Amino acid sequence: MLACAFVLFSCGLHEIIPLDAMTEEKMVSALQEALVLGSQTAAKNLGNSTCEMKECVTGYLGNKLVEIALPDTVKNVLYQMDHFSQKLEAAGFINALNAINRLGFNTSGLMSEYLGIFEKGFDKYADDIKTALNRGAEQAAPDAIGVFRDAIFGMSFGDAKGVLMGNSIAATSYLKTSTYAPLKVAFAPIIEEPLKLLNPNQYWQPLASRYNKFAKSYSNFQKQINSSSYLSSYSSALEDLPYGDLPEDLSNALATYATGKALDGLFLMVGRQESELRADPWGTVSSLGSFISDGVGNLLSDVFGKAKDGLL
Repeated sequence: MLACAFVLFSCGLHEIIPLDAMTEEKMVSALQEALVLGSQTAAKNLGNSTCEMKECVTGYLGNKLVEIALPDTVKNVLYQMDHFSQKLEAAGFINALNAINRLGFNTSGLMSEYLGIFEKGFDKYADDIKTALNRGAEQAAPDAIGVFRDAIFGMSFGDAKGVLMGNSIAATSYLKTSTYAPLKVAFAPIIEEPLKLLNPNQYWQPLASRYNKFAKSYSNFQKQINSSSYLSSYSSALEDLPYGDLPEDLSNALATYATGKALDGLFLMVGRQESELRADPWGTVSSLGSFISDGVGNLLSDVFGKAKDGLL
């Protein structure tokens, strides 16, 4: 991304000049042009999902570097709730309920609540939510371009020199510090749109409500069993629940979570290309199939070489 930008490192300059002769104004102008083009490339690539041989190389969904995974709690609830039911049953939970019921203790309510929770098919809901999170991020990514541009053209000579003489992701760090807050504002409503259309609360809220009701009854039942010497032999069948209580409003929490992850992915991709460019300007540009003149290529190597050695 940034490598593509620095192909045109001399944009805005009317001639190729030795680094030592570059004025502060020209150095800042060159760096600004490079950062604008680089950040623009990164944002556009993340906004355009492309997959080759079943592996995605741009966009978010399916791209191993930036794909937004489900939050752990959501993933575990939707993918693994049925595994917990199997664990309970393997421990003898159902048999224990039936035995306790035969002893005169009414367990039908708890059994009914249990059966109402552990339905099959929640993995499909999980896949739909994950897709919505990533597609929202892809729709939002191009909106970063204008925000990046504003920050870059507000760069002073001191900022520019700090970027050039900084570490392998100094430019990325500068952009993150300067643009994270406005990008968060810009991304959030766009990422919310696919979630609104999907409305994950339509199937999450009933599940969470049923689970919370069962969890409360189960906890009370567990305490009753553990406190009774008459029933204590059944306590081993009562596995601890994975969650004490589940939040019932998932949509807002997911939008906030996805916005943060989308920005993390954006800055990760910019940083990776910046690191490669600093280490090997010619090789990085060539690997992208871009053309630069010898003068521009030598200038790139000279700038980053001297910056690395602290000679700027």
